[in-house]
Amino acid sequence: MASSTRILRLLYPIFTAVVMVILVRSGLLTPLFLIPLGLLGQRGTRKEVIFTALLMIFINMAFSFFAVRSDPAAMKLFLADTLYVSALTLLFMLLLVPGVFDSFLPFLRGTYRVLLAAFIGMLFLLPIILFAMNDQGVYALFKEQADMVANMLKENAAGDAVQQSIIENSIDAETLFAIMKAVALRGGLFISHVIFFGVSAALSRQGIQHRWSLKAFHVDFGWIWVLSLMLLAILGGFVFSIEPLEILGWNGALTAILLYFLQGMGIISHYIDHPRLSRGNRFVLRTMLLILLLSPGINAVVLAGLCLLGIAENWVSLRKPHLTGPSSTPGM
Repeated sequence: MASSTRILRLLYPIFTAVVMVILVRSGLLTPLFLIPLGLLGQRGTRKEVIFTALLMIFINMAFSFFAVRSDPAAMKLFLADTLYVSALTLLFMLLLVPGVFDSFLPFLRGTYRVLLAAFIGMLFLLPIILFAMNDQGVYALFKEQADMVANMLKENAAGDAVQQSIIENSIDAETLFAIMKAVALRGGLFISHVIFFGVSAALSRQGIQHRWSLKAFHVDFGWIWVLSLMLLAILGGFVFSIEPLEILGWNGALTAILLYFLQGMGIISHYIDHPRLSRGNRFVLRTMLLILLLSPGINAVVLAGLCLLGIAENWVSLRKPHLTGPSSTPGM
């Protein structure tokens, strides 16, 4: 009986590593590949988590090697991609799986661990982007996709001669490629990694005591100064045509805005979870909030409002304890 239990404890990490590799190489389900490691972290030991992460990296590297050994031209791209996947796995294990490396940067709260992991993960993606920009084959593939988008926009405007003329004169593959690059460098890559790590950590902690609580989330007051300085950096970079300063400003400002958005969501969650509200009313309010966040046009106003709400809590206490019983002070 003891030997079978030991075998099962060994097979579970191996099975988890295999599932992670399958998800990585599936394409469509790749963004989910860290969730099995997070689930193992809730139930397994530290050694099992480390063994699973290293085994997954080894298996993925082996698949990459055998996939490109007959095509030396693709070797650099696959090596960069394998390094990127390995870095994401190690960052997730190191920073976001509870109980594995608690002594590593113990002063960082969960949200800041996500931000740090996202920043380092973004740095590991940059070699792939630089290689793609310098490789004519990969560049041609991206250009082909951009041409397809440009042609689709032109076809949609076929009935409007003025609109079609504007599109033909202002939108081409090079323009779309430049826009994609600008968006990626000005926060697109970073925010994508924040969402990737944050969602992976949240989904792997459902129903577990380590689950992150949005209601209790507060941003340190110093972030208001970060936001102010980053907005000045954006303005200075735009006025004086200093692109690196503008890129730095956008990434820093979006980080602060994201934190204040989460704080605004925490304030709303605090009031939705008021004890006097029934479970049905809470469900309706959460559903309405979700619909507003997913409604084009309206969601921009809602997002801005939530960010401003989070910023306002720097000076106004908006999450006071709920009082459900009679007041302890007569006459109140």
